[in-house]
Amino acid sequence: MTDVKEITEAVQEQVLSALRVGQTAIVEGVRTLSDTIGNITPDALKTEALPGMDSLPDPKELMSISFDFAEALLNTQKEFAQSLLAAANPNGSAPAKPVTKKS
Repeated sequence: MTDVKEITEAVQEQVLSALRVGQTAIVEGVRTLSDTIGNITPDALKTEALPGMDSLPDPKELMSISFDFAEALLNTQKEFAQSLLAAANPNGSAPAKPVTKKS
């Protein structure tokens, strides 16, 4: 019988792989759309020419800040879940048998 952990890992990898394929397609579509619009938009209407654009924060910086927060939030949730597992164990420690990856 196949190990539940192996099945879980295989499904997770398939989901991540499918996400990557979809994300690549979306990025290429947005790139094509952006290039097309950029080529037909008059210079006076381009984003850089709009008043006040120089005072807005950099989108890459905002994305980085947002993902840093999401990472910190996920780490906090992981620590919380680990604490709950330890608290639920009669001796107050982590489960006796650690989960290890089979080779």
